[in-house]
Amino acid sequence: MSRPTLKPVVTHRGRGFTLLELLVAILIFALLMTLSISSVRIAGQSLVAGVTGADATEEMRTVSDFLRRQMASLPPLVTGEGRDRRIALRADSKSLSFVAPAPQYSYGPGLIVYELTAERIDGLEYLTLSYAPYDPGTPEWQEQPPGARRIISRGFEGVTFDYFGSEMKRDPPAWKSDWRDDAELFPSAVRIRTRPSDMADGWPDLVYVLRTAGRS
Repeated sequence: MSRPTLKPVVTHRGRGFTLLELLVAILIFALLMTLSISSVRIAGQSLVAGVTGADATEEMRTVSDFLRRQMASLPPLVTGEGRDRRIALRADSKSLSFVAPAPQYSYGPGLIVYELTAERIDGLEYLTLSYAPYDPGTPEWQEQPPGARRIISRGFEGVTFDYFGSEMKRDPPAWKSDWRDDAELFPSAVRIRTRPSDMADGWPDLVYVLRTAGRS
């Protein structure tokens, strides 16, 4: 009787990762992490840009509404007599001074001297607003003491003022960058233009119609 032949039992051990496979896995993981971080960064930048844009729009709306109310209520104030007669307005391409009723939340009843200026600060131009109570006893309304100064806009590459109307009664109306100190008439409209900078987009042209249009 022959004995059964015994066959060797072969055991299969688990196959491990090679160094190359491990390096590929690490590379794929690093790539996925980079894409995830980039997505988060882009989302954060979009959020900041959206908030900044909303803030800029609200800033422009607030400034525009305030100036529209004040210029619409501008009284036809004239000072001096004879050759010294002047309208209570001084205007050039970088500043505008005028007299208007005081907001009730600030000085209460009365008139205020406002000075709106394109002021250059650290290489950019900002809209600044100064104001003080109007003193009718002062011989020249432009000589009112300076009041509180406020920066009311972000910085732009440039800010300019233009004026539409007739300076003298016989002049045809036109846009001008300066208004004569001895003008007989108030301008019909004021336009504020801004040029964008690296820090801020420009505003749309702000145009205000004056109630005193054509009056002296």
